[in-house]
Amino acid sequence: MKLDEAGRSRMKPTDPGEPQALLICGLLSADSGLIKDTGHDLEEHFGKTAMRSEKTPFTWTDYYNAEMGEGLLRHWVVFSTPINLLESWQHKLLSCEIEDTLKVNGKRRINIDPGFIRLDGLWLLTTKSAGHRAYVDKGVWIELTLRFLRDRCEELAWTYPDHRDPASQAFFLRARARLKKELLHV
Repeated sequence: MKLDEAGRSRMKPTDPGEPQALLICGLLSADSGLIKDTGHDLEEHFGKTAMRSEKTPFTWTDYYNAEMGEGLLRHWVVFSTPINLLESWQHKLLSCEIEDTLKVNGKRRINIDPGFIRLDGLWLLTTKSAGHRAYVDKGVWIELTLRFLRDRCEELAWTYPDHRDPASQAFFLRARARLKKELLHV
């Protein structure tokens, strides 16, 4: 894929079967060791890790506390091999299976939110429908969570609070820069 100076594709529409995104997973748990172990387990399914964020306290909402406890940590993992978009829904289904295997007394101990970084933005996969989400397949929807505009992120009305965080956005932009370099070599 050829890119212009702004990082936009010079090709007329991009073939969704061609590699054009980096897989990212947001991990959320009160157990730092479980986050680390799950990150390594995900490598078995998704390939080598390219980038990892710091683990930071998840203080934006208490939405998950009843199920997962207090003292939650947020961690982002980006995988190194560019992916195509045709079967992206499979990443969400696999993430749900992994979450289920780690449950204790019917409660999740970790939340795994896959999505992908494209040159145009951060896209998340979910099993919950909403007016701003498009259906993909097998009970999975997709949403554009953040748009990338040159060197900044543009938040949308539904952008989650932890995705509005400046440190998180800086991490996403570094992942985008990595993708841009990868696509120049494809």
